[in-house]
Amino acid sequence: MRGFRFTPILVALVGTFLGMGAGCSGPPARTGFLSDYARLQPDGSALRYVDKAKLATYRTFIIEPVTVHFHDKAKGKDADPDTIRRLADYLGDAITTSLSTGYRIVSKPGPGVARVRVAITDIRHDTPALNVLPQTRMMGLGLGGASMEGEILDSRSGQQLGAVIQTQTGERFSLQGYTKWSSAEAVMDKWADQFRQRLDEAHGR
Repeated sequence: MRGFRFTPILVALVGTFLGMGAGCSGPPARTGFLSDYARLQPDGSALRYVDKAKLATYRTFIIEPVTVHFHDKAKGKDADPDTIRRLADYLGDAITTSLSTGYRIVSKPGPGVARVRVAITDIRHDTPALNVLPQTRMMGLGLGGASMEGEILDSRSGQQLGAVIQTQTGERFSLQGYTKWSSAEAVMDKWADQFRQRLDEAHGR
């Protein structure tokens, strides 16, 4: 019996029926989680605002527990509650770890203390059976991802120092995507690293 082959046409049909895209779909719909959306500007696949001059005066942060605030068309609504909570905790831990060296993490507001608020607005699982096939892997058909909204506020005045809305899909050229939620976790790790990087840039590091 001949081996089963994925032709380009079949690959395209698989993607159509599964409703999967090969890359980022742009910023998700606004959910109302952020305190202010007015300053956001396009930045690649994200919408972003950062006041680097003001952010540079903050080295101490309150990291609020990551919440889940799905937008109206979020696919993550179908995930089981335990998975949703675990991924929210995963992102919170990633952010805390990224700031644990070089910055101070506290639990109470005060002068020079900023508050970090983040919400997951969607999660999309991987399809491991597609990711093991080079043809579908290169098209990103089996890769999951996540969407988020986040902001940094002065802990006393509530003034917004930075904000972001972002959607990201797992990387095609990586070892992620072989378990159901590995791409979503990898995306969250990347967000935490990007947050630390932008914070360092604001401080001239």
